[in-house]
Amino acid sequence: MKPSDNLFWRRLHSFTGILPLGGFLLFHLYENSYSYGGPAFYNEHVRPLRQIPYLLLIEAVAIYIPLAYHAFYGVYIWSTNKNNILQYRYARNWLYTLQRWTGIITLLFVVFHVIDQRLRSAPSFENVAGSLHNPMFLLFYIIGVSAAAFHLGNGLWNALIKWGFTSGQRSQKITAIAFTAFWVALGGIGIRALVNFL
Repeated sequence: MKPSDNLFWRRLHSFTGILPLGGFLLFHLYENSYSYGGPAFYNEHVRPLRQIPYLLLIEAVAIYIPLAYHAFYGVYIWSTNKNNILQYRYARNWLYTLQRWTGIITLLFVVFHVIDQRLRSAPSFENVAGSLHNPMFLLFYIIGVSAAAFHLGNGLWNALIKWGFTSGQRSQKITAIAFTAFWVALGGIGIRALVNFL
């Protein structure tokens, strides 16, 4: 049996995508929404978070380790599953394919974002704004935020099916509409925050 077929590893992959990674994405976009108040307002609210005791340990346990597992297992699934959207062009097949590709895009974006904003300098409004004034960086941030929003929203919808919470067609249609609205709104909030930095 392939590791990708193991129910435990797939459910762990699903779980780490929701908690803590999905939770952190929501918090991070909320945190960046302070950009609407300008540089002083943003810095006043964001900088204290960097002074939390044992921050690196907390981030490692709550973010980096789950992210590493979710990313590596996700890349494994992506690399071992066949792409058949040309043969079977139904909506679920497209969503499955988009889930895999937005996962890869989100991973590349997260690595870039950490290097750009965490390793390069201390977080501040000025540093984010400086990066986003580069048109290529701005475009990549917009694509990355949009991909992350879709990946979380569609991932939540898939998780409800995988975990047996929405087994019927009606419940799956209702949650599909709800989570589509969720990821569109989430992407909009993220892009609006980026625009505020400009």
